[in-house]
Amino acid sequence: MEIVIVMPMLAIISLALISVVTFASRLSRIVSNQIVAKNIAQSYFERMAIDNFADVTPANYPSATLVSSPPLYLDSVRRSRCSVDIRITGYGTATGGSANTLVHAGADWAPNEWAGDTLLVIGGTGRGQRAQIVSNTADTVALAATLSPTPTSGTCYAINGGKTVQIQTHWRYLNKSYDAKIESLVIDWGPRR
Repeated sequence: MEIVIVMPMLAIISLALISVVTFASRLSRIVSNQIVAKNIAQSYFERMAIDNFADVTPANYPSATLVSSPPLYLDSVRRSRCSVDIRITGYGTATGGSANTLVHAGADWAPNEWAGDTLLVIGGTGRGQRAQIVSNTADTVALAATLSPTPTSGTCYAINGGKTVQIQTHWRYLNKSYDAKIESLVIDWGPRR
């Protein structure tokens, strides 16, 4: 009689333990993949930080897809891969402007993504000027201060003194999608030795 009572209890306890171990294993794999994905993104930033500032461009740091060659493995044993989307923004050559705006046609900024940041004119007309950004549209920043001379086509600028790099990694595990995104500023430290 005792065996008849104990066996179902042991079966229930065993199933519960198996479920807990399976859940813990899956969670561990997700966390491990997330750490590796962030390390991949961090390695891009570290390469950009020591590269010549002019070479930090989308052409030199292209995004990678899940089928890129060579692949970016999160786990080479399980052959799980990740994709990497790289966006370099906040730096470039103006296409026009006024005393209180700078226009960069085709910049594709998110509305007000630069609000509160600082615009520095680093080349061309108005070089050396700086102003706080009040707001922005997809291609125009509105400034709190008046620029004189005003930016013209060919004026080079840097928001916050560098290039803002956003790196987003994406991967799948057990038919679910996961993302990790990090952002950093790459500064022009002058000529590298």
